[in-house]
Amino acid sequence: MLALLVAFLITEGPLSTIQLGRIDAFVPAYATAMFVNDSITAVLLFAQFSILRSRALLAISSGYLFTALILIAWMLTFPGVFAPGGLLGAGLQSTSWLYTLWHGGFAMFVIAYALLRNADPARRLWRGSAGAAILLSVAVTAALVCAATFLVIAGDAVLPPSMSTRCIFPLSGFTLPPV
Repeated sequence: MLALLVAFLITEGPLSTIQLGRIDAFVPAYATAMFVNDSITAVLLFAQFSILRSRALLAISSGYLFTALILIAWMLTFPGVFAPGGLLGAGLQSTSWLYTLWHGGFAMFVIAYALLRNADPARRLWRGSAGAAILLSVAVTAALVCAATFLVIAGDAVLPPSMSTRCIFPLSGFTLPPV
């Protein structure tokens, strides 16, 4: 505890005025690590669903698949990763709204898991083919991510603003071109 307190005081004191250099590979590395983690978790949970046939497991595995897939769109629209303003025709609000949907969407899958886990025992288990359920779940989740990405990018101008300036990284000097 003492070491953490000392580290905090040093970083908030003398080191707080030092600006670190920009690391261009940070966002792609972070997104790739998250994609790999969420994909592996989804595959393991889908495999567990194929054995136990629990609808709750199908919901939570779809949630992890959702986060893995929406990470791709988030990284593609992130300014400065692949293009100065992001790819896919993203606007100023697109990346932040995809981030919001990424985290809010996963929370909805967790809520579905909690509700299905405590469901009526007669309805708790999947009676059909596990493979068909997994394929349907993957298809619906992928369609949901594609639809959300399309709606966020197409509706960028009408989304409530979460970014108030064209300057995304004020300390690094990176700014988006004026609209």
